[in-house]
Amino acid sequence: MTGLVVLDVFISLVFIFLLYSLFAMTIIETITSAFSSRAKNLITGIDRLLADDQQSKRINHTFLNLFWVKTDNPLTKAFYKHPSIKYLGHKGINSKPSYITKERFAGTLFDLLKQGSYLDEVDNISATLGIIQEYDSSELASRIKSTQEELKVLEQSVDPDKLTIEALKEELDFLKKEHFQRTNKEHPWEIEGFSLGDETKYQLKLLWKNAANDKAKFRVLMENWYEDQMDRVAGWYKRKLTFMTFIIGLAIACTFNVNTIRLTTDLSKNEDMRTLLVESAKTHLAENPEGGTTSSFDAQRKYLDSLNITLSSYNDVLGASKAEDYTFWTFLGWLITAFAISLGAPFWFDLLNKLMKVRNSVKIPVNTASASPSSESTNINVVG
Repeated sequence: MTGLVVLDVFISLVFIFLLYSLFAMTIIETITSAFSSRAKNLITGIDRLLADDQQSKRINHTFLNLFWVKTDNPLTKAFYKHPSIKYLGHKGINSKPSYITKERFAGTLFDLLKQGSYLDEVDNISATLGIIQEYDSSELASRIKSTQEELKVLEQSVDPDKLTIEALKEELDFLKKEHFQRTNKEHPWEIEGFSLGDETKYQLKLLWKNAANDKAKFRVLMENWYEDQMDRVAGWYKRKLTFMTFIIGLAIACTFNVNTIRLTTDLSKNEDMRTLLVESAKTHLAENPEGGTTSSFDAQRKYLDSLNITLSSYNDVLGASKAEDYTFWTFLGWLITAFAISLGAPFWFDLLNKLMKVRNSVKIPVNTASASPSSESTNINVVG
């Protein structure tokens, strides 16, 4: 084969991979939207921050996390029940948000940590993190009870001291007000058994000490902590999607018999088929200068069907209408196709762009400059 033929074969394969990558992307976006996969992956990332190892489910860090997630960590549950987070998602089965800003994360976690019986937020955070003891309100309740008894005795005495009684009443009102402020801090989004795991408490305590008890600096440190984790969460999601794309790609390859090895052989022998695919690739790039688009599932399927019908007069490139014996090379061809699809449409679009530039810079021989009549008369509708 000449260099131009090899290049056209490669361009044709890349164009086919691009089409099926777009098709797979459409399917995956439909699935991930239906299952709110991004939201579930975010829950896993936040739970990894807020839960100790024994509280974090291993299944949450697998491919199945795109469809199902579960956490037993009280802090994670309280975090997602907080109004600042709860109302970010829509109401329904998949009600969790798929994106939370670092400011929202830090503000919500700060609000949960500052709840307590101390009247000062700094003391409450220190108590929650185990730096100082939790406030014991039993002593205050005991003082209220003893003051009430003393006041009752004075009021029932024969010659009560009015000044003393007034002073005791003022003290009693003050103590009751303080008791209310210290104990009436429960919120409907808090859950029974709210607690911090030892490892999580250590990490938050470290951030609190680094902030030197400065609330504003503490929030900034929590924002940075969250932002670092989100970089990893994005990587987790990408790897899970890559695996899912490979599975979808393998299903597509088997269903439509997209055998890369057979395609390469057919394309190397059939000039009309190569010409048609190369021209279709040119048209696709011209109509989609910014890259491939993921139109509806039906639109993608109809386009692939139409291209298959058009090419059937030359060979069965995009379908399995031609009977063949399934051998080891057939399954290997499917695996190669699945791997190619898993690389994603953006990869193939960029590669197709570069290959077409190379082809345009190559001087085409006279005997191959003109396309066959059948390919010139064919009208192809491209994706997008």
